[in-house]
Amino acid sequence: MRRGASWFQRVLWVVGLASACSGLAVLWWMADQLRGPLDKLTEVLGVGVGALGVIVGAAALAVSWLGYRADRREYAVGLPVGGFADALALAVRDQWEAEARLRRLNDPYPLPVSWRPADASLVEPWPLLLQMANRYAPQNQWASRPEDLVGTDTEITDVFTHRVPGRRLLVLGEPGAGKTILLVVLLLGLLDRRSPGDPVPVIFPLASWNPVQSLESWMASRLTADYPALSQHPTEFGRRNTARALLDNRLILPILDGLDELAPASRSTALTAINAALPPGRPVILSSRSTEYAQALHPDTGVPQRLNGAAGLVLEPLTPGTVATYLRRDAGGEGTPAADRWNPVLDHMPQLPPLAIVLTTPLALFLARTIYNPRPDEAGPHLPDPVELCDTERFPDQTALRTYLLNAFIPAAYRPHALHPCRWTPARAEHVLRKVAQHLERRRHGTVDIAWWELRYALPAPVLTAITGAIVGLFTLMLSAAGRAITFYEAYHPGYRLLYDNWAVRWLFGFKRFPSSILNVLPLPYTNYGHPVEDWWLLFLDYPTRGVVSASAFIAFGFVVSVVARLRSRFVPARRLRWSFNSRALALSLFCSLLIGVLLAWRYGPLAVPWAIIGFFACTIVAGLTALPAHARSAATPAALLREDQRSFAQFLLVPVLVWSLLLGPGIALGNTAVNVSRLLGISVMFTGSGEGFWVGCVLGLALALNRTATGRFLLIRLYLVFRWRLPWNVMAFLDDAHRHRGVLRQVGSVYQFRHVDLQRHLLALEEPPPTLSAASAPPPSTDPPA
Repeated sequence: MRRGASWFQRVLWVVGLASACSGLAVLWWMADQLRGPLDKLTEVLGVGVGALGVIVGAAALAVSWLGYRADRREYAVGLPVGGFADALALAVRDQWEAEARLRRLNDPYPLPVSWRPADASLVEPWPLLLQMANRYAPQNQWASRPEDLVGTDTEITDVFTHRVPGRRLLVLGEPGAGKTILLVVLLLGLLDRRSPGDPVPVIFPLASWNPVQSLESWMASRLTADYPALSQHPTEFGRRNTARALLDNRLILPILDGLDELAPASRSTALTAINAALPPGRPVILSSRSTEYAQALHPDTGVPQRLNGAAGLVLEPLTPGTVATYLRRDAGGEGTPAADRWNPVLDHMPQLPPLAIVLTTPLALFLARTIYNPRPDEAGPHLPDPVELCDTERFPDQTALRTYLLNAFIPAAYRPHALHPCRWTPARAEHVLRKVAQHLERRRHGTVDIAWWELRYALPAPVLTAITGAIVGLFTLMLSAAGRAITFYEAYHPGYRLLYDNWAVRWLFGFKRFPSSILNVLPLPYTNYGHPVEDWWLLFLDYPTRGVVSASAFIAFGFVVSVVARLRSRFVPARRLRWSFNSRALALSLFCSLLIGVLLAWRYGPLAVPWAIIGFFACTIVAGLTALPAHARSAATPAALLREDQRSFAQFLLVPVLVWSLLLGPGIALGNTAVNVSRLLGISVMFTGSGEGFWVGCVLGLALALNRTATGRFLLIRLYLVFRWRLPWNVMAFLDDAHRHRGVLRQVGSVYQFRHVDLQRHLLALEEPPPTLSAASAPPPSTDPPA
């Protein structure tokens, strides 16, 4: 019984279960009595009463379930769109607070990022900004000049809320300047000041957007992927899902991160699309690298574009004093041995321009602290000495120094950790991450999203489809071979008949009839040679061609079932099953019913009619199965999506088995009774038919599970990745560890991304694992090599 049902629905559940159980009991007893010399009319009436009990019980259960679902829909309809926005705000806050902890944004303390007004050539003239802002949201708090936007760290929330005209902001900065850090600080600050019903700030990484797609559609798809509950379709929203309703009601404040991560030729087009979707009067925040944004304003062809009605900020480099204080504090504080190791570097930094420029960016500072500063469980002497950064021969310019820090980062992130031991060596981890970066570039067109369900693109779709069909076909062949083996055992062991009289055993050995239900309807030659049964593998010994045809028939049957199951396939994570009947499912059910009737009519005569009816109802139930997101108002994690999809995978395996087991046996019994009253079947035959339906359901369930959930394809592609890419079998555990304990990946909703796009591009450019340490700074041979 589902939680939240009313008392009337609970009563219906009890009555329905009792009616169904009593009806099955009557059927059981009457079928057993059919063996005795009772009056046929009484027996038929008994079977009819039992069937009526089953029908009444099933109807009561259906009414109860539909009433419960109606209550749930009524609750969803009664929740206003602002209520969904409030629930989304809680999910976004939880997600980014957790992400800030994992990214160590507050450890040892938040790194202060400062900014200044952007160059006047990159933004609108200030008088025009004020005029446009006062037209849509007049107030006296807007900044009167660009210089009033100057600030540091958490002041960004007040700057955006009260000073930026029209709340349209452009955030610019050099690579690694801390744009994403500032956006996270702004998002959390806006959520702290948010009132119920206000817009919810959401970060959208632009790297996964193709400007050919409308911005609204792309943002809606990102919302439903990152927050699965937003894909629901409440009645009051019409054909729109909740995500699109929030966007249409302007309850989402878009924070568009990374215009520079789009292809150079599409940046100007992207600006045009953003201006069209979010015109002046709509708050928006856009971040980009300064050089790339300036290039987008002046494309080679077309009219120059800019973010209309937006003020601009440019992030300032960190000051040498801020860098020195932060590195020493992270190493344990002033006066500690680990902090004193930075003294030569910090003293010489003003005389070394490459070092002074690189270390004043938050990204390089994060890399340096990871490589050279000890963790609480480490000892300083086993770490490389930061004084090597002063070597001007090794690092003559900024590029060489930045490349070295990126090279040394992954081995440093995977060095031994007492609190979170790692199962992968630094070299193995770097190999896996390099393969992932190559997959994103070559198979996913340069996206930054690492989605576990998109790893299937490592193989071409036709190849993966053929493999899936072959697996279902081989599984069918395996079941048929096992069924024939039981038949062979029955023929040569007369004592088996005593065991076969048991009803439960008869249900189990309905398995042996499974191959006959497929093979016997085919026009294949039949020979006995005095043997009491026909075995296709014996035919293979006598007539190789017949054996090959028989085996091929089973494989082809499984392959066709897999192809049909793929008609409503889903390659995104499934979170819950639902039954939705439509014209496509009806056409498929009618076709399967007709096919079953035609194949069985010439062999079984009128008995083909109940078989066709059974096939129609079974196909109707199975063909209508689809997947829905889980009812959860929280940001989904990749691991949570995988667990939910695995649950749906198991449900897809189970539902066809139950449907065919429950319908086939009783259906055969009642169908035979309807066709010929004098041929009433007993409980043993009913159990045999249910057993046969069980194994048919196994084939169908495997085909549905492999084709209508992401887990099915994920299981197959993992085998390829293990042998071809040498990835760990538990690739999700590797990605989760890289995110939670190593700081190599970040999590954005339901996908992972590399900590910084420069790290992804750096791994993509690597051909062989580079040396990360000088010989003088190498650790003792007894320990894993640190960075």
